[in-house]
Amino acid sequence: MREEKILVAVANNLLRTKIARTLREVGFGVAGAKDGKDVIARVNEALPVILFMDVDLPEISGWTICKELKDNRLTRRIGIILSAYESDENDRVKGLELGADDFIDYPFGMREMLARVKALYRRIRLDRNQIKVRDIEIDLDEHRVKKAGLPIDLTYIQFKLLYLLASRRENVFSRQEILERVWGHKIYVTNRTVDVHIKRLREKLGEAKYPSKYIETIHGVGYRFM
Repeated sequence: MREEKILVAVANNLLRTKIARTLREVGFGVAGAKDGKDVIARVNEALPVILFMDVDLPEISGWTICKELKDNRLTRRIGIILSAYESDENDRVKGLELGADDFIDYPFGMREMLARVKALYRRIRLDRNQIKVRDIEIDLDEHRVKKAGLPIDLTYIQFKLLYLLASRRENVFSRQEILERVWGHKIYVTNRTVDVHIKRLREKLGEAKYPSKYIETIHGVGYRFM
């Protein structure tokens, strides 16, 4: 199995270590998170394929994180397995309604946990979300970009920017639209920030000279992916 990233967000240190070790033994790449803030930070660093998460995490609950991730276009395809102590039918229904893919109750054995992760992994691989425009390939699930088959190292913001433009090819996005969709309403950045990131993204795509064959500047309006 090619190494794939699983984020294990379990508050109990010993249990988190045990789950991570079990997953690594069958070839998965694993990262750990001890609380809700840690989950958000790690997701922002690199999107996991699957998030195994306690509903009662400290700082930010698993319920809240599940809803936020599933409501976001860039993170909604992360597979989420929620885990809980002494849950009832209402808890399981709540989790599924928030977008979780599976729900498991403590105590559980490592064989059952592994079987659920593998089953979700198989479903995810059958439902990949990719965009290909000429020689550019964007894999939203794995958060990877290739040009002519070779990987391109993009920051999280650069990836979001490229995905936004390429997923709505021929649409012209104003700088304000890009700011709102990529950075969000709560972060203060200026239109100049968009221009700087577009310039750096073009450089990553191997375009040192103007005009660009991928990202066109529409003067007085914004940008579009050609």
